[in-house]
Amino acid sequence: MTVSARAFIERALEHLPVLRRVGRRLTGSAAEADDLVQETLARALEQRGALRETARLKAWLLAVQRTVYLNSRRGLRPHLEVLEGGLGRALPPEPSADLEAELHARTLSAGMQAALDSLAPEWRDTLWLREVEELSYEEIAQVQGCPVGTVRSRLARARLAMLDFLEKEKVHGSL
Repeated sequence: MTVSARAFIERALEHLPVLRRVGRRLTGSAAEADDLVQETLARALEQRGALRETARLKAWLLAVQRTVYLNSRRGLRPHLEVLEGGLGRALPPEPSADLEAELHARTLSAGMQAALDSLAPEWRDTLWLREVEELSYEEIAQVQGCPVGTVRSRLARARLAMLDFLEKEKVHGSL
């Protein structure tokens, strides 16, 4: 039985905060995240008949979002990076009137953010979905399109890599 478009939208909108947070993690930009969320919801609405278990809507939406994101990145041309003294120069953050975005950007300490950024993307995304979005291992496997054992392995490796990074930073006095 297919859920009506109106009922589907009402249920999907309950997960909007999660989609926006994960979108920001994927894109690194609030504006791009909003575009990603909009495209995700449009695609999910079109494909709502493929949702087998309504109880797993959040994980299904995140899987759709991941697919939309990956498809949007295929075929992108290389972009020019401003280099200064042989090192990439980080541009200052865009001014924003979005308080939620600013708070989100400040949720992690610099050391924790650096440790998270040091992880391989698959590990970082898995850790984020588990610890911040509180998805189950099965839901993460659905989102990432991999077996549950892979999720467990990614989580274990991500946690160890973060601990190792933080220990090295502590020893070198960077934290």
